[in-house]
Amino acid sequence: MRAALACVGIAAFGLGGCAGVNGTSGGKLGELNGVSPLRVVATRAIDSKVHPMAPVHLAAEGDTIAATFGLPGHRQVVARLDPASLDQLSRDQVGRSEATSARSAGAARVVLDGGRLVVCWTRPSVDGGREAVAQMWSASGSRLGAPMVISPPESDVFGSPQAATTDGRHVLVTFPETSGTSFELRAVSLADADQSSGSDRVAVVAR
Repeated sequence: MRAALACVGIAAFGLGGCAGVNGTSGGKLGELNGVSPLRVVATRAIDSKVHPMAPVHLAAEGDTIAATFGLPGHRQVVARLDPASLDQLSRDQVGRSEATSARSAGAARVVLDGGRLVVCWTRPSVDGGREAVAQMWSASGSRLGAPMVISPPESDVFGSPQAATTDGRHVLVTFPETSGTSFELRAVSLADADQSSGSDRVAVVAR
């Protein structure tokens, strides 16, 4: 079902059709398929109508992370976010968006304090779409727990995630997703549970 909805959304942008995908895994937001040291601190949509084929970039700027993405009509936006709460601290339209390109299927990697590594990627879901997952690795290259679903269960993720950190403890992950005819840019804040402070709150969800 989600794959069909994604095809409708892509067609609305004039991006052609979709090939079918046989899902092999799936789950609810934050579901653990085993013990994981990762925690979902917060998740929200940065923008409800983005161009899914425009490149997305994340860059650390002091204590904030700047997300650069494209909107329909070839407009480019830079939104600066708090990496833990995902509060949008500023938003600026900065001219024409970058040229569209095929979305990659690669993984995003971020190194945390102490050498642990967070890897984020997409995989097929049980209902034929794609979901975003994240996994922690040790500094020596060992898997820590199992992959954790970080995208909402009703959405279909398009392209590969982007990830960045400012403090070596929180990882901000973004990815375009759709649950209908439009695409939104989803942000998820992840934290290393072994280093999380008591002020972190789990799974703060905002549309």
